[in-house]
Amino acid sequence: MPVRYTFSGNLFRVNLEDTYTIDEMMSAFKDALEDPLFPENARFLLDVRQSSVLEERSYQDIRTVAYFFAEHSDCVGGCCAIVANKNVHYGLSRMGATLAEFKGARVEVFKDISEAIIWLDGLD
Repeated sequence: MPVRYTFSGNLFRVNLEDTYTIDEMMSAFKDALEDPLFPENARFLLDVRQSSVLEERSYQDIRTVAYFFAEHSDCVGGCCAIVANKNVHYGLSRMGATLAEFKGARVEVFKDISEAIIWLDGLD
């Protein structure tokens, strides 16, 4: 499954793997929000380490996802941690983070998942 979400405690995690569309990603996020198991005070982690298509995304695609997240960020405390291990994924994720921040969301990009979780756990 190229886009899947999981919950662990208050961690809401979306994994992007192999190939997927922007619509599939946004649909999974919406499905998670409607899931009866969606955690209270959820913290959002987006894991792009296994994506094989992120580097092919256009600026418009990155902006669409960034604005989508910003519109829904209140459901996850206004914050998102992105984990990206490839330099190109890290750079594109930083671009998306900047765009989301212009719309009021707080997004940080990490190369190490444990650092991302520590950051999320430390949020108010």
